[in-house]
Amino acid sequence: MVDSQTVLILGGGVGGVATARALRKRLQRQHRVVLVDREPDHGFAPSLLWLMVGQRTADAITRPLARLARKGIDVRIGNIEHIDPVRRTATVAGAQLAADYLVITLGADLSPESIPGLAEAGHNFYTRRGAESLWTALRDLRAGRVVVLTAAPADKCPAAPYEGAMLIDGWFRKYGWRDAVTLEVYAAEPAPMGVAGPHVSSAVMQLLASKGIPYHPGHQVTAARCRPGAVRSLRRPRRLLH
Repeated sequence: MVDSQTVLILGGGVGGVATARALRKRLQRQHRVVLVDREPDHGFAPSLLWLMVGQRTADAITRPLARLARKGIDVRIGNIEHIDPVRRTATVAGAQLAADYLVITLGADLSPESIPGLAEAGHNFYTRRGAESLWTALRDLRAGRVVVLTAAPADKCPAAPYEGAMLIDGWFRKYGWRDAVTLEVYAAEPAPMGVAGPHVSSAVMQLLASKGIPYHPGHQVTAARCRPGAVRSLRRPRRLLH
């Protein structure tokens, strides 16, 4: 009989959860699969784009990581304070976890504070809170200017800014307010979704143009501020509250 071994997966995002589930299916039951994350709930990040335009609720795209225990996966919640890849250990909330195999799927941390004013002036739809605050703002906007921007050339999801802009466009068109709203995309990268090649970049630019969304590549944001009174906001009609 093979001795029991432990796989320690650090990070409970899409990559971590998919890895844990795949390994649990393939490994014999005496082997442990341990998943660690600082948050008790897993939010399906691709659906944040739908959350920001009211097509999903937060509860619909969020599940407790503890449910993975039903699949035979051990879940630990806590901040990962130290990783020793040589010894294959991790310190989580003061406790050291040891493993035979170590998988690191921590993803990227967002740092809007690195650009002055961005956290205060903008809505970051890469987080649940930011997507919800953007939805609140969009519901009440009837006229003004909306700018979708990327803060760095390397983006954690190359498609999201462009999909987000087109979903916002669709929201305003649905209720007939698009003509009163200017919608633009400013990107730090030289072309949209450059990782997918020039043909995809060209197709995305054509899509934006067809929807009347100006695209400004190669623009690195250095600061942001929200001007009081820059947009006009009215209460939603009663018929749209349902």
